Amino acid sequence: MADAEQVYRAHPTSDEIAEVLAQRLVAAVGTLNSDGSIHLAYVLFLHDDGRMYFETSSVTRKARNVERRGWASMLVQGPASTGRNLMVAAEGTARVITGDEAQRVNHRLRAKYIKPTALDGIDRAWGRLDDVTVEITPKKWRSWTGSVLHEETCKELTGAYEDAWLTGEE
Repeated sequence: MADAEQVYRAHPTSDEIAEVLAQRLVAAVGTLNSDGSIHLAYVLFLHDDGRMYFETSSVTRKARNVERRGWASMLVQGPASTGRNLMVAAEGTARVITGDEAQRVNHRLRAKYIKPTALDGIDRAWGRLDDVTVEITPKKWRSWTGSVLHEETCKELTGAYEDAWLTGEE
């Protein structure tokens, strides 16, 4: 039986982390409000050269918070090909990118998620709204996996793990 230290200190490999950050997932981004509270939002993201990017409109709270305080965090959760489920968090300095540079980064970000045949149309539609990019330069990375907890749980169940969860039909 694993103890809490083993369960909560199980870390993924750097290859698993890179694999998850390359996937078409949604990330939760946190920015700092003026009262010290955290503003959270879901975003599409791009990980490139150690930095995290997301697109947004210059009128959003996310963009305004980054402009005013220069800090953001991002959390991504997803499966690695090893079968392990990961959480990867980055926090650090952040800046708002504008103009042509923002449009170029946003195009690359969208290309991660959008079919090539639809990308130009998406760029035209979204480019009018999401006019900036936020770039996070992480100062701290955190990562963990729930694999040990999952394995320990499966040992205690009499049936399949997937069958233990309520579906809303009960």
